[in-house]
Amino acid sequence: MKSPFQFGRVVVGDTFTDRSFEIKRLKANIENNVHTMLISPRRWGKSSLVKQTALHLEKNKKIKFCFIDLFKTRNEEDFYSSYTRAIIKAISSKTEEIAALAKSFLGRLTPRISLGTDPLNDFEITFDMKGMKQNYEDVLNLPEKIAEKKNINIIICIDEFQNLGHFDEPVLFQKRLRAVWQHHQRVAYILYGSKRHMLMHLFENKSMPFYKFGDVIYLDKIPTEDLKTFIVSSFSRTGKVIAEEYAGQIAAYVKCHPYYTQQLAHLTWLGAENCVSAEILNQAVEELLNQNSLLYQKEIETLSNIQVNFLKAIAGGVNQLSSTVVIKEYNLNSSANVTRVRKALEKKEIIDVVGKKIEFIDPVFELWFKRYYSGVDSK
Repeated sequence: MKSPFQFGRVVVGDTFTDRSFEIKRLKANIENNVHTMLISPRRWGKSSLVKQTALHLEKNKKIKFCFIDLFKTRNEEDFYSSYTRAIIKAISSKTEEIAALAKSFLGRLTPRISLGTDPLNDFEITFDMKGMKQNYEDVLNLPEKIAEKKNINIIICIDEFQNLGHFDEPVLFQKRLRAVWQHHQRVAYILYGSKRHMLMHLFENKSMPFYKFGDVIYLDKIPTEDLKTFIVSSFSRTGKVIAEEYAGQIAAYVKCHPYYTQQLAHLTWLGAENCVSAEILNQAVEELLNQNSLLYQKEIETLSNIQVNFLKAIAGGVNQLSSTVVIKEYNLNSSANVTRVRKALEKKEIIDVVGKKIEFIDPVFELWFKRYYSGVDSK
């Protein structure tokens, strides 16, 4: 029997949990051609939210979605090729249309098209960069021109958008994008990625080109009650039973983290032949920690001793990290050093500062750290 829980991939349909408010807001932005920036910690379901919203709008033939992943993109040439390929792929329904669109709208750039065994899905577009530097606006205006010709709206969803920061002249390139994209009337952009710290710099820093580019949506944690309902109903749908108490414990162990909720629920589901017991749930938690142990060990190896001491203080529930007593107890050297360590761990996206409270971003790393490294939680 197939597990009703999914993780490590985009989650849509029955395995997608809640986010009704965010879907409504994102859907409204799409229908009103408002650009959207999604910000949240890693693996909180940004890609799944975008894909699920796209499913809600798939019956509207006047809206076409284009998905671009910049994970492997490290320079302008790669960007232009990925951008063009994704747009043409999203719009084309016939092989001959690929070349026709490229020739019609990108003729000045003399694009080179390489077709694979499955031309509609397996093709590459490259450009002569000398001509590109003079006519890059032709590529950036491609979706707007196609949308006008076909009388449709195009929604361009760009994942790992923060990778633009790795380009040789990142701010100049972002200025070029903003200068062109802000004039588009039939194209809306949804920008998101896995590095929240970098994205916040791109979207919230007044000196950056994409400041105030559109609506910024911060994803919150999914409420415990919604996760409990999802877990219980998912077990029931596959003929297994889990009490609400245990479903709530799954959410509590991972602090309502969407990815880890799915993973821990999956491990619990695998361990239960019919009904979940406390022993089965505890075994699932141990398995979750074991599966991630090597990753966390490597994470610890990248940290200095004082950074580890800082995490031990956080794991111990300490709030006044700059107090003389805490600095002495955890060997943090000085209050100035505490500030430097906090900023470094924030940049590494290991901790987050919520109001005056400092917490681990990864709840399973926190649980592992408490149980097997700091000794705070020996359960």
